[in-house]
Amino acid sequence: MASDEKNLDYHEKHASPAASSAEPLPGHVSKRRRFPRFSLAVRQEASTFARSKNASNADFDPIPPSKRTWNWGAYVAYWMADAWAVSNWEVASSMIAVGLDWKMAIGACVLGNTIMGLVITTNGRMGAILHTPFPVLARMPFGYYFAQFVVLSRCVLAIVWLGVQTVTGGQCMSVLLEATWPSFARIPNRIPEDQGITTAGMIGFLLYFLLQLPFLCIPYTKSIIAPMVFLAVFGDTLRRAGGTISKSTVITEGTHVHGSVLAWAFFGNLNGVLGNYATLGLNIADFSRYANKPSAQNVQAIVIPCIFTVVGLLGIFTAASAQTAYGEVMWNPIDIIHKWMDSGSHGGRAAAAFAAIGLIIVTLGINISANSISAANDLMSFAPKYINIRRGQLLAAVIGSWAFVPWKILASAAKFLAFLGGYTIFLGPMTSILIVDYYVIRRGNVSVPDMYYFHGIYRYSPKFASNWRAVVAFFIGCIPPLPGFVNNIVAAGHGTTSVSLGGQHLFAIGYIYSFIAAGVFYYGFNRFFPHTESMMDHPETGEEIIAAHDARNLEERRGSWSEHKPNVVSRMFTV
Repeated sequence: MASDEKNLDYHEKHASPAASSAEPLPGHVSKRRRFPRFSLAVRQEASTFARSKNASNADFDPIPPSKRTWNWGAYVAYWMADAWAVSNWEVASSMIAVGLDWKMAIGACVLGNTIMGLVITTNGRMGAILHTPFPVLARMPFGYYFAQFVVLSRCVLAIVWLGVQTVTGGQCMSVLLEATWPSFARIPNRIPEDQGITTAGMIGFLLYFLLQLPFLCIPYTKSIIAPMVFLAVFGDTLRRAGGTISKSTVITEGTHVHGSVLAWAFFGNLNGVLGNYATLGLNIADFSRYANKPSAQNVQAIVIPCIFTVVGLLGIFTAASAQTAYGEVMWNPIDIIHKWMDSGSHGGRAAAAFAAIGLIIVTLGINISANSISAANDLMSFAPKYINIRRGQLLAAVIGSWAFVPWKILASAAKFLAFLGGYTIFLGPMTSILIVDYYVIRRGNVSVPDMYYFHGIYRYSPKFASNWRAVVAFFIGCIPPLPGFVNNIVAAGHGTTSVSLGGQHLFAIGYIYSFIAAGVFYYGFNRFFPHTESMMDHPETGEEIIAAHDARNLEERRGSWSEHKPNVVSRMFTV
């Protein structure tokens, strides 16, 4: 159990007044600043549990009661916004390409999203109860040092996908510019062809990147706009096809493979569906910690499979309609919007412009909700004195959009995309270990204050500050599918390996295998080699301290605003 001396008295720990509340000198008239003054260290309220500013900040602390505002409707809106994405719209395309028919493709989507909905809801309950972000929760099973590896693994993935989504947003911006000014399409290209982007494409990418930055600081929702755009694309394509999809080969053709080949093709694509949101399955606590009560986030178990299945179905039906309407199967809605401008009519250009604006908003929302906030929480864990959520989002946007040259990744790096898709064999063990540790090993009896204390009960080893049980279980989960993972990367580059068919099949169920294997072994290690020093007979969330700290901060903030209320610009863009 956490010792009493670790739980410092609230009034002793926070007796010093906040720097922002210092009174001005007599006779001094302060000038009101239009823009906030920048400092390298983030503006901090005193942390609830951390001993120093190097360990936490207000964004990294447990969410106080005044900020727990997400009800079940907020989670429905969150997933409504996230599901309506180009990648989810196209999810069945790869399945049909490897020999599945459209019904089996939808079956894989339903099963995969149902499993992932249960994983996300189960893992999310931790955040809804403890109100701490994922990087802090990871310290509980992994220890302080190995948790940094877990967080870094998740962070890199979020940043890369942020850059890839920015490329998609740049393509939508190019469509908007071309619909508004047709001469935009005739801009001469000055960029070498091997770079994977044209001059016009780079202009669209740059403009979208600049547009994205302020939205990282201003919360908003796109849950209504996103389905309107995609439904408009589906409705118009179906109209052009004469209101029928029955003539398309997408609907009429059956499976192209049979027997065990068909079964493994199904499992491989099921694994792909699971991998689509395995990242959020791991770090959903970054969002569930805002729940106003633990049961608020349970709706995700129903919402995720329902919404993602609808989006996948509409993607299939739109692609089928496009074959009749345009003479070819078109999975990407951006390509369909391009067709609207072929006639050269003002109506077609206007429709394309509005659809492009809608898709720009869609990609903005995905980058904020699924990528930038997750990456920001991860980056914040490495330097909480200097990085808060806003700074983390901006830093992730710059790194993901420019340092990783995402346009080149999409254009030529098939191996890299295969690497990103197969990364689930590492995410599965991490998620499983976290769930087993909280629900099975500790039965919810954890100490939140010790998660913020480097020398607390979750240090495990004085020298390595890691839990060997979690480390070994993690490698047991991810090493066996590793040869198949390598084969998948090489095959994406049209190469061959000597990996056996069994190794390839194990990778086809990589997420399921790694999740189950790591969880079982982690339980076994704790059953026979328990770490008794970190076991507790009751939870220690520090809720009373958090509530008192929240009340004090609110009072100080009201007092500060009564003397000098910051303007709208300052409140939105203070970093």
